[in-house]
This record gives sequence, C-alpha cells and structure tokens, in this order.
Amino acid sequence: MRSLLLLLTAATICPLGACNRAEQAPEGKAAPADRDEQLCRLAVGTWEDAYRGKRTMTLRADGTGTMVVEPSGSGAAFASRLKFEMVWSVADGRLKKRTVGGEPAWKVNLILTAYGDRVDEPILELTADRLLLLDKDGRTQYDWRRVQPESK
Repeated sequence: MRSLLLLLTAATICPLGACNRAEQAPEGKAAPADRDEQLCRLAVGTWEDAYRGKRTMTLRADGTGTMVVEPSGSGAAFASRLKFEMVWSVADGRLKKRTVGGEPAWKVNLILTAYGDRVDEPILELTADRLLLLDKDGRTQYDWRRVQPESK
C-alpha cells in the first residue's frame, strides 16, 4: 500500500491555475516569466509514464487537468484505476499541481489525507515529446512522454 501511495503522491498531488502572463524582458533577454510562459504552453497536452504502473496526465490550457493512475504490483490491490482532477501551473521553472477531487472519491481522499494535495516539481527537461520532472526527494525522476493525438 505504501508503494501505491508513493506512486499516487508523486503523480498527482499539487498546486494552481493556468500559465502566467509573461513580463517584458530587458534588452531582449528572456525574463523568468517569459520562460515559465514557454514551459507552460509546451506542457499543455497528454503525457504518459510508467512509474510503478501506467500514469496518464492531461494538462489543459485553462489550468485544469486529470491524471489517471493504473497501478502495478502491490499498488493494484488498493485500486486498479484512480482518476485525479487537478489544477496546475508553471512558476519558477517548476510544475505545480493541486489535486481537487477524483474517483473513486474515498480512495482519492484517503491518499490526499495521507500525503497532501500539492506537488511542486522542478522541470528538468521539457521538449515537444518529453517532460522530465524531479521528485521532492531530489533523486526520483518522472519521465513523461507526450501522447500523440490519434489521427482521424
């Protein structure tokens, strides 16, 4: 159960809204707010990783998002699938998420009670295809890959 809770905490628990408005940088250099705006825009989309199971995170441009967690191993005994609703933002080169609900509600609430509802992770790399985040432990990295929309 602890591994499932660690998986879910690393996956979902975090802060706030949409992308910040960039400020004008002096002398043509990128201001931190400009960089955050770029990161925020690039982060919008759907991402998957395989940290202790399958996780799918969707970050929408309005600052809302979802994370679906399908645990593997001992975590699967707690739940085969959990869905977290969240709000998110980028500030100071960090992805901030806050969980605001989810299903099944009682299991999500149990996790939030144990581990809190916020995550604040440094963005180590963000490209069109990869989002690499660092856990608060300073060692664990979450290697997210962009899910390409299905063509019709």
